[in-house]
Amino acid sequence: MKSKWITIQLGYVLGASSLLTAIVYFFATNWEQLNRWEKFAPTFLLILGFYGLSVWLSHQTGRQFLSRLSLFASCVSFGVGAGLIGQTYNSHADSYTLFAVWFIPAFLFAIWTRWQPFYILSYILGHLAYCFYFFPHWQGGSDSEGVRITIWVGLAIVNGIIYLLTERGKLNSSFLKWISFQAVIGILLVLSNSYAFEDYGVFMNLPLIGALAAAVWYSHKMRSKAYLLFSGLWISATITFKYIELVVRHYNELFFIISLLFVIVFIGANVKFMTFIRAWQPAEKPRNEVLDGEAGEDVKPEGDFTKWIVRVLTVSVVIIGSLLGSLTVIGIVTLVLGFENPENVLMGFGLVVVTSMIFLKKLNALVRYTILISGLLLGAGAAVFAENIPVQFAFLALTIAAFIYIAGMVHRIFFFLAAILITAAILTNWLNSSVVILSVITGLLFVLFAGGQVIRNAAVRQPVLYSSYPSFLFTLFVLTFMTESAWYYVTNALFFILVVLALVVSRQLHSRWIFAWSMGFWTAFLVYKYYDLAWKLLHKSITFGMIGILILIFTVWYEKRHRLEAAEPETAAGANVKANRLLIAVLVLLQIAAMSIQIGKSEWLLSHGQLIKLQLEPLDPRSLIQGDYVRLRYTISEPPISDMKNDDVTSKKKISVVLAPNTATDVYEFKRVYTKGEELAPGEVRMNGTRRGYEGIDYGIENYFIPEGTGRTYEQNAKFAEVKVSAGGDAILERLILQQSVVQ
Repeated sequence: MKSKWITIQLGYVLGASSLLTAIVYFFATNWEQLNRWEKFAPTFLLILGFYGLSVWLSHQTGRQFLSRLSLFASCVSFGVGAGLIGQTYNSHADSYTLFAVWFIPAFLFAIWTRWQPFYILSYILGHLAYCFYFFPHWQGGSDSEGVRITIWVGLAIVNGIIYLLTERGKLNSSFLKWISFQAVIGILLVLSNSYAFEDYGVFMNLPLIGALAAAVWYSHKMRSKAYLLFSGLWISATITFKYIELVVRHYNELFFIISLLFVIVFIGANVKFMTFIRAWQPAEKPRNEVLDGEAGEDVKPEGDFTKWIVRVLTVSVVIIGSLLGSLTVIGIVTLVLGFENPENVLMGFGLVVVTSMIFLKKLNALVRYTILISGLLLGAGAAVFAENIPVQFAFLALTIAAFIYIAGMVHRIFFFLAAILITAAILTNWLNSSVVILSVITGLLFVLFAGGQVIRNAAVRQPVLYSSYPSFLFTLFVLTFMTESAWYYVTNALFFILVVLALVVSRQLHSRWIFAWSMGFWTAFLVYKYYDLAWKLLHKSITFGMIGILILIFTVWYEKRHRLEAAEPETAAGANVKANRLLIAVLVLLQIAAMSIQIGKSEWLLSHGQLIKLQLEPLDPRSLIQGDYVRLRYTISEPPISDMKNDDVTSKKKISVVLAPNTATDVYEFKRVYTKGEELAPGEVRMNGTRRGYEGIDYGIENYFIPEGTGRTYEQNAKFAEVKVSAGGDAILERLILQQSVVQ
C-alpha cells in the first residue's frame, strides 16, 4: 500500500515539476505575438488557480500532499509573474529585488506549512537576493577587499544562524541544516585564500580554524556520524588548500624537504593517535548527564561511535597524506633532484609503489593506503601527461587489481573511479571526438552498473553500484549538452527516460541512494536545460508541458486503479496548512496586490512620463528566469562626477542627474548633478540613479528583454533607447532604436 502511494506521489511531483518548468521557459521566451496584458493575465490565473486548487484539495480526503504541491506551484507562479513584470517593463534582470520579493512568500509558506520544498526554495531565493544585492552582476565591483570580506562573512553568519535554528528544532529542515553547515565552512575557506584576498585573507584563517574546531567538537558531542565525516573532509580540504598556497609562495628545495618530513611525521602521529582511539574506553555517563534524545535504547554504543571516528580519521588522513605526499614528491623530483625527464621517474616510482602496496597486506592500513594512492596519482598522472599508452594500461591493470585485492567500500570506490578516468585517458589517444569518448565511457558505466546487479558478493557489488550509477548519470547528463543533430535529441530523450524509470523503480524498491541521485540529476536537467542554446526555449516549453501532462494523466489513471491500496498517510505538514489557511489566503492576496501595484506604477509612468532619447552600447546575456536580454550601457552611465564638488556626489549611493538634449542629435546628455530643490531649465529632465564605483551610475534602465535568438541583432544594430522619465526622476525603458528600424 505504501509503495503504491509513493509511486503516485512521485508521479505528481514529476508531472508538476515538468509543467512548472514549461511555464518558466514559456514566459522566458518573451514571445512577440503576446502583448503585455496577454502575458499578465495567465500569471494571475496561475497564481489564483493553483491556490484555489490547493484549497479545494485540502478539503478532500487523502489529498493533503496534492494540496501542498498546488500551493507550491502557486508560489512558483508568483515568482514567474514577478519576473514577467520585470521582463515586460525592462527592469531588474537578475536583480536582488526580484528574488527578495519572491523570497518573502516562500519563507512565510515554509514557516506556516513546514514543508521541505518551501524551505529549499526560500533558502535559494534568499541567497540569490543577498548576492545580487551586493554583487549585481556577479562581479566584485569596486568595493575594497575589506568590504567584500565583510559581505561574505555576513553570509557565513546567516548560514550559521540557520544551522543553529535547525539544530534547535526552530526550523524543521534537514536540508537547511546540511547546506548551511557546508556553506559556513566553505565560505570561510574561500575567504582565507591569501591570493584572492591579499590584505585580510591570512587573518581569515582564524575564524576558519575556529569553525572547524567547533564543527568537530559539536559533532562529537551530539554523536553525529554524518557531520563528523563532513568535518573531517573539510579539514582535509583545508590542509590541502593551505599546502598548495604554501607551495606557490615558497617554491624552493628547502620547502619540499621540510614538507616530506612533515608528511612522514603527520602519518606517523595519526597512526599513534588512532591506536589510542581504538584503545580508548571512556567512563559511562551518569544517567543524569545523558543528553536529550539519548535515553534508553537510543544511546549508541561507545565502541560503534569510536569505530566511526577511526574511519573518518582514516579517510581524512589518507586524503591529506596522498595529496600532500604527491605534491611533495613532484617538487623533490623536479626541483631538488632536477631530473631532465621527471615524468619517467614518476611513472617508475608509481609502478613500484602501487605494485608493492597491493600485496603488502601486513603493513599498517593508514600508511599502506596513503602510499598506494600517492603512487597512483603520481604514476598515472605522469603517464597521462606523457601520453605513454603502455604505462597507462599498466596502471589500469594495477587499479583493477587494487579494486579486487583491497577490501573496503571507500577504497574500492576510489579505485573504480580511477580506473574509469584512466580508461578515458587511454581513449583520448585513439579517438579525436570528445563526444565519442564520453559516449563510450557512458556505455561502459551502464554495462558495469547493470552487471553489478548480479554480483553476489556485497563487498564487491556495493562499490560497483555506488560508483557506476552516479558516474553514468553524470556522463550522460554532460552528453545532453555536447551532442549535435539527431544524437542530441537521442541523448536528451535517453537521459529523461532513464532518470524517470530510475526514480519510479527506486521508490518501489526503497533504494534511497538511487532515488537521491536520480532526483538530483532530474532537477539539474530541468534547471540547466534553460541555458542549453541548442534547443529553443519555446520548443523546450512545449516539450516539457506535454511531458508533464502525460505524466499527470498516467498518475491519475494509476491512482484510480489503486485508490483503495494507496491511501495517503497523514502528515504534520498537511495539518499545518489547515491551521494557517487564513494567513495563507491573505498572503496570496498580497502577492496579487503587489504585482498589480507594480504594473500600475509602470503603466502610469509609460503614459505620463517625458520621452527622451539616449545613446547606448548593448551587451547580450541571459537572465536566470526572465529570458534573453541586452545589458545596456549609456553615454550617461559614466558622467564626469568625480571632479564635481557637490554633497550629493560624495554622500550616499543614491544620486540624481540633470540631462538636456543635444540640439543637433536630440540625444539627451549629462549636464550636472541634481541639487535638491533646484528648478530645471526648459528641456531639462531629472533622472534618479545609484552610484556604481567611482563614476558609474545605474538608472534602472540597463536591461532590455528581447525575444530568444535576437540578441546578435540588437547587439550589432541598437544605437539609441527611448526612455520615459517622470517629474520625480524615475525612468522606464520603452524601446530600443535600431539603425534601420524601431523595435517595440
